[in-house]
Amino acid sequence: MSTALVTVGTTYFDELISEVNKPIFHASLYRLGYRKLIVQYGSGTVTPVQPTRDAVTTAAHGVFDRAPELKPLVLEKFQYKDDLEQEFTTASLIISHGGAGTCMQALTPFGKRRLIIVVNETLMNNHQKELAHALYAGRHALVTTPSDLNGLLSYGSSDERFCPDVVRLLGPSIPPAEAGFVGFKRGNPERLTQYINQRLRA
Repeated sequence: MSTALVTVGTTYFDELISEVNKPIFHASLYRLGYRKLIVQYGSGTVTPVQPTRDAVTTAAHGVFDRAPELKPLVLEKFQYKDDLEQEFTTASLIISHGGAGTCMQALTPFGKRRLIIVVNETLMNNHQKELAHALYAGRHALVTTPSDLNGLLSYGSSDERFCPDVVRLLGPSIPPAEAGFVGFKRGNPERLTQYINQRLRA
């Protein structure tokens, strides 16, 4: 079963979960080819809910010219887990806050899944935003805001570096590389340690 994973990390991101709860979110993901949704929602006050089938159908007809029978995704939700390795392994699409650890886990190994980073614009000293845009510049991930997320899932990206067909861009049917994504290579931690030690001795 093709799976999408939404994760907010160790705190909360209610603006993101509010968008995930909308019927159009389920309609768009179903249209892309996903059938299961896993949501890790942290300590927020907004909890994931599954919309009704009628609500999903109505939302789809309001957005898509041709809306085949679209359904709510099978929903699995939890606040926290000690380890999300199994969820990352299962998912073909990760929709995430911009935490560095989460982004790196989503992007490696390349070819397994796509990453959409949803920027939390309420954070001060927003290093997550800087990381997100660096990954976007390298075509490793797509970046959006909560209010623009469902538009991205419905219509795709206007960035000509990526596939213009939203189903091929974000769906699970083709490898990420064929949709315009570029593989991310982790740095060598030993070289980083050597560099830091050299700087400390300087």
